[in-house]
Amino acid sequence: MRLSTRFALCLAVMVPLLVGLSGLLIIRLSIDDLRAERDLRLAQRMQSLQPLALVYSQREAAPTRAARIRVTPTAIGEEGVYVAPARGTPLIMGTVPESLPASAPGPATSPDGAWRYVSTPLGVNGRRGRLWVFEQEAPLAGRISHMYRQHLIVTLIALAVGATTGLALGRFALRPLTRLTKDAAAVDVRAGEGRLTRNSRVPEIDELAGLVNGLLDRRDRAVHRTAEALETARAFAATAAHELRTPLTSMGANIALLGYPNLPPEDRVEVIRDLAGEQARVERLITMLRQLARGELMEPDSLKEVDLASLSGMAVDEATRRHPHARIVAHLPDHAIVRGWAEGLRMIVDNLLENAAVHGVGPQGTVRIDLMVKVEGTFALLRVADDGPGMPLELHQQAFNRFSRRVGSPGSGLGLTLIHQQVVLHGGKVQIEPPGVGLSVLVQLPISWRPDGPSDGLSWLSAHQKL
Repeated sequence: MRLSTRFALCLAVMVPLLVGLSGLLIIRLSIDDLRAERDLRLAQRMQSLQPLALVYSQREAAPTRAARIRVTPTAIGEEGVYVAPARGTPLIMGTVPESLPASAPGPATSPDGAWRYVSTPLGVNGRRGRLWVFEQEAPLAGRISHMYRQHLIVTLIALAVGATTGLALGRFALRPLTRLTKDAAAVDVRAGEGRLTRNSRVPEIDELAGLVNGLLDRRDRAVHRTAEALETARAFAATAAHELRTPLTSMGANIALLGYPNLPPEDRVEVIRDLAGEQARVERLITMLRQLARGELMEPDSLKEVDLASLSGMAVDEATRRHPHARIVAHLPDHAIVRGWAEGLRMIVDNLLENAAVHGVGPQGTVRIDLMVKVEGTFALLRVADDGPGMPLELHQQAFNRFSRRVGSPGSGLGLTLIHQQVVLHGGKVQIEPPGVGLSVLVQLPISWRPDGPSDGLSWLSAHQKL
């Protein structure tokens, strides 16, 4: 059922209902007034006739009287008077009932319900007789019935008027919603263009249009994000396939060599060692790809307060166990609270330490790594520096590209890429500091940060593609 029809039905029901109830109340009050007026009129007539009735009763009681007055009860009228002297002939004027009802102190109704009457005694304690004044109930009952018929007619008219007015008002009131429906139907959802106007001058309709526009914006961002994610997935698949081809080819060749029966034992040992190295490289590459994919799927709901100092301390302890050749010195404050994704922040610290432990090894096979965390203003700073061979200045920028690594590097080429991704996703900055002794990487993270919307996760993609 359309809203205009519902509106018309509501008015068609409510208007007659209100008219009917209010009319019944008015009729009831009017009936009470009419009856009270009728009783007052009877009482006044009785008071005005009482002296005459007393004179008549005294005349009837006199020993000599000139004449007796008798009015027959066949007179036609709505009212009647009955004077019953103590002795003599009753006086009847107008129409009265055939039998007198019982006397009552105030206005009363006859047993058959056809008469309303009042009565009063004549003389002291009624010694002279009694006076009755009557009025028929039929005329007042007719007026009451006429009032009810008129009320029924008015109620039926109100029903028709309410339905017609409700339909007209419903269409008028829903006209902004009708325009909104037409505008919504005209929006090209597939093209991601067009929005609903908010100039209907009806706050509820404009709010609804704003909500729909917000849903369309979020839908467009989701579609854009999905498209970007699919494109990134294709690029990752192509790049991973290219990068995995070399170690897998080498592993296949080494496996083939193991099949030669005359392969010397020392060569077999070397082949197995190469296989183990290539397998570890493939495993690291797959692990990094998985971490990058998890980073791209980070949602704002996963953000919470994280103590970067405590997190860095745990990362240092684990890195020390993994790399016994590295001496890691941590400079940590008591607390460094930042808002972010705990796993993503841990990836940053782990990969910085891993990069320094793998690429910062000196000629003696050892490396010193200094990790520092401190808070400056509204930012938390994380610096990891090693005393290794370092990196030329011209390679600093491209070091964050995927699969960028020097010749003979044992890494996957994704460590700094993963660091850059997580830093950008957390609204921070990462840079390789000017060449000095070894390599120093500085990460700057905002203490209080909240992404603007679902599309913020794509900022890393656009930023990374510019590198």
